[in-house]
Amino acid sequence: MALPKKVQCLLCGSTEARRLDRVSPAEVVCLFAAEGVLLTTEAMDSFSGVANIEHRQCLVCGFQFFDPILPGNNAFYRDLENQVLGYYPENSPSFFRALDLARQTGAKTLMDLGCGAGRFLDKARAAGLKTYGLDLNEQAVEKARSRGHEVLCCTAESYAASRPENRFDLVTAFEVMEHLSDPVGFFNGAARLVKPGGHLAIAVPNGAGIYRWFTLDPRQWPPHHLSRWRAQDLRHLGGTLGLEVIDLTADLLRGVQIRETWRMQSHYNLILKRPDRYSSWIVREVLTFLYRLSLTRHYLRFGNSLHAHYRKPAT
Repeated sequence: MALPKKVQCLLCGSTEARRLDRVSPAEVVCLFAAEGVLLTTEAMDSFSGVANIEHRQCLVCGFQFFDPILPGNNAFYRDLENQVLGYYPENSPSFFRALDLARQTGAKTLMDLGCGAGRFLDKARAAGLKTYGLDLNEQAVEKARSRGHEVLCCTAESYAASRPENRFDLVTAFEVMEHLSDPVGFFNGAARLVKPGGHLAIAVPNGAGIYRWFTLDPRQWPPHHLSRWRAQDLRHLGGTLGLEVIDLTADLLRGVQIRETWRMQSHYNLILKRPDRYSSWIVREVLTFLYRLSLTRHYLRFGNSLHAHYRKPAT
């Protein structure tokens, strides 16, 4: 009988990794239910044939990914869009960072990858940019088109290959790469869409920040997210393509977020009948108070998202 094939690191391709945690599909479904998201039978087909999901860390490059690689199907994302208020956000710190970058660099054209219903494209157009977008959610694509944006339902890689003449001053991708089974291929495709001398803005959840403690957030597990990112991973990606990193930072983490995160982690530990070191509300309050008092948030960025801005060489 053939041995199961080892899952390769999504960043460097190594098969050498250690297990950090493991959950079952039933546990992921249970945690989503605790957040008020009831997955349909069709959405749960994303877990078909899977007994357990392992959170793993590459022993070569340190990147974190999951085994098996388990992307969500269309029904899964439809359930989230229909049941999670603001699943496609109206506003995001990433939006305003990118618009500031556009103003600073004099960008005229913008391509947003994973544009959803076009909320960010609305803001970019209002700022004077010519807007374009790509997304794989056909329902979202139709909504973005109805708002007057040029949006296609395809991948960055296929668009770059089929339309080599179309390049943009600024390419953005907000909270996209963590959903993909080939984030390196996506990043390469995104970089190909940038004009020489243009800019690329990427945002991903901060795996080395708040999600280091909120390990049971079901949105940080497959079939929703397939990887967890650190600043050094984003720096490595840019270096492989010769992109200049002009800014790499994370959101500020507020004390109230720490308290709420630990409260939810404690609740989820209880649901899964796991040991809980966050159960004491007194400990949570004291640690939150000390965090606020120390002003740590201003020099150790542990917030929800990492933001990377790259510049493509002019020649």
